[in-house]
Amino acid sequence: MQNFPLQKRLIIAGLAVLLLADAVLGYYTYRMLDVRQNPEGALAVQSRQVSLVKADIKRASDIQKKIPAYLKGLDQFEGALSPAGNAYSSVSGELVEMAQKNHISIDDQKFAPKEVAGRNLTELDIDTSVNGDYPAIVRFLNALQRSKSVYIVDSLQVEPLSTLPGQAPTGTLRVSLHLRTYFRKV
Repeated sequence: MQNFPLQKRLIIAGLAVLLLADAVLGYYTYRMLDVRQNPEGALAVQSRQVSLVKADIKRASDIQKKIPAYLKGLDQFEGALSPAGNAYSSVSGELVEMAQKNHISIDDQKFAPKEVAGRNLTELDIDTSVNGDYPAIVRFLNALQRSKSVYIVDSLQVEPLSTLPGQAPTGTLRVSLHLRTYFRKV
């Protein structure tokens, strides 16, 4: 009889665990009965899921049907690009010509070619800066946009030029540009 208080505690703990397990099973049984009692609700949920999957499949098949047209357009675009043989001189000449037409000066131009994986293209990164007043720089950027060549302006940074004696007049800006263009491999 010395272990009676310990046995009593163990029995009470065992009963508590059994009651807790009974409550959890009762909750799950109730949830299962709720689904069985409302088959229209379960059917509505499943029907909605089926319609969403069907819509996804339709969108995917529509995209798959359009892939040949996209590839054809991409091939036409690539075919219209200039050959890479004279890439540096043509880009440099075009940028200088645009700058002169818009009455701005263009500073050093740095070129960095990269091969485009899986395509017969060379990507040419261009770092340059132009100096001029705001309207002239905007006209220059518009000329870039309207050019027959493809220019992508990745970034530009605007800063005012110093107004020290002998330097640019007040209101002159320096715009540092990072551009990209593409050429066909020869």
